[in-house]
Amino acid sequence: MYSLTGMTVCEGAAAGSALQLRCPRIAPRIKAGHIEPEAEIAAFERTCHDFVARLYQVMQGPAPDKVRDLFGAVAGFIQAPDNQEQIKSLIKDGMSARAACTSVLLENLKAFEHSDDVEVKAQLRELNALAREFIASLDQEESDSFVIPELTAPTVIVAQDLSPARFLCLRTEFVSAVVLEGGMASGHLGVVLRELRIPALFSVIGANAIKDGEQVLVDASNASLIVQPPQEALNELLHSQVMAPDYPEDPGLDSNVTVACSIGAARELEVNQTFTRHGIGLLRSEFLFLGSDHEPTEEEMELCFGRLFAKIPEHAPLSARTFDFAGDKKPIFTVNLDDTGPLHGYGACVGTALLKKEIRAMLQAARERDICIVFPLVVRFSEGNYLNSLLCDAIDELQAEGKPCARNCHSALMIETPAAVLCASAFASLSSRFIIGTSSLAEYASAPRTPDTSFTPALAKMIALACKGAHDAKVKVGVAGRFAARVELLPFFLQLGVDYISVDSYSVPKVGAALERLDSEQHTPCFNPELYAKVMHLTSGRDITALINNLNFLG
Repeated sequence: MYSLTGMTVCEGAAAGSALQLRCPRIAPRIKAGHIEPEAEIAAFERTCHDFVARLYQVMQGPAPDKVRDLFGAVAGFIQAPDNQEQIKSLIKDGMSARAACTSVLLENLKAFEHSDDVEVKAQLRELNALAREFIASLDQEESDSFVIPELTAPTVIVAQDLSPARFLCLRTEFVSAVVLEGGMASGHLGVVLRELRIPALFSVIGANAIKDGEQVLVDASNASLIVQPPQEALNELLHSQVMAPDYPEDPGLDSNVTVACSIGAARELEVNQTFTRHGIGLLRSEFLFLGSDHEPTEEEMELCFGRLFAKIPEHAPLSARTFDFAGDKKPIFTVNLDDTGPLHGYGACVGTALLKKEIRAMLQAARERDICIVFPLVVRFSEGNYLNSLLCDAIDELQAEGKPCARNCHSALMIETPAAVLCASAFASLSSRFIIGTSSLAEYASAPRTPDTSFTPALAKMIALACKGAHDAKVKVGVAGRFAARVELLPFFLQLGVDYISVDSYSVPKVGAALERLDSEQHTPCFNPELYAKVMHLTSGRDITALINNLNFLG
């Protein structure tokens, strides 16, 4: 029995038999014993950056102080200028990156054996283990091959990293928990796991040493796991934890603010109070098909959308976003892109042919009811204009073919890039609503650093600019993404005119209850020019914290 720690991505506790998802590895830089120094140094620097970033990610989470100190020491040791210089010098002399790191790092660690510092000597084993883990990750690249295991019993998936597409290829009903040695909490796999409520830990250094078949108890709420736990400990944690119901009691919203559910990974919706009362605020449609081994046909998409839409009552909102295959959301099947035209280079990484089929499928699935079709990652006016023309063409075609179609349809734009924020006034003429993607904007606001978990002045200004563009053009505005569920931000959003909030289903009652606690003046969405001016003059995190606190105090 031993324990490991990591960063909580989705809370909860679960147990199961471990299954390592490993891709075959190759070392393409070494051919017939010939070392290419430039490629080796580049690989060393890239691996060093990624490994240290993972260490710092854990340090920023709920890890114990001893773990923070250990990881900080390892990060500093690997990045030490003397060590870096020695390693690169050996690589230039013809040594591989792995051999050079083994020679320098492990040899230099021996100096700590004679240290007078008792704590350092006590940590020497862990230091060596982490250094060897770093060395083992050198000169390795993933191949494209990926074997999909057949899951038949509760399983804890363990991997170095995992894309949403590969995860959704699995029978997720048998996935008890997910443990990654790497991973990024703000990535889209985290979105999927939270939606499916699968306990998950990322940045678990040492996870790759877990053997297939070993029993693993994941206590994601406390950022830890136990390999081969005693039966008593397993029973105590799993049976004693107070589990929240799948869909908490819905207080029922009587509000001029729409609060609805963001979904995508759930292929089937149970009939429950949350969905039947509040509907779909944003269907992230790509998640439904990432694990498909072929490009879905129009009929397959219509059937899939239809099963979801049929469970949403007519009085509730129904908004569906078209495919967004950007970043880590690459599907298993090959996506054909446009070589020319307005969508050549489109950031959502999807072409006209598939988009047209998807729009037709959405319209048919929403037969005899209202639907809002949301276009993501539009950064040029020509893109937005063209996407609207595809929607109009699809409606005309379905009517000409005598096929069922939505009763009313309007389009919305995701505002999730700096380009969209800066062009908000112009883009307003292309849509009936903006939906501000706070997760994506947070990444741009933090770049090139990893995304901040805090609400920063840069992110606040982007949101304010987008809201002003919507206000000036008399276009409605909503928010989605991880900051949309932050109840302390509600007065901020409402005073910028936000009247539409899309969050995960579990957060709907929480957001609704927070709205009800606001007084009538704070509760009414209305763009406040004075607040906008204050936001645009913010310079520090302390400033934005004070502003948010003041808005909540007044509320």
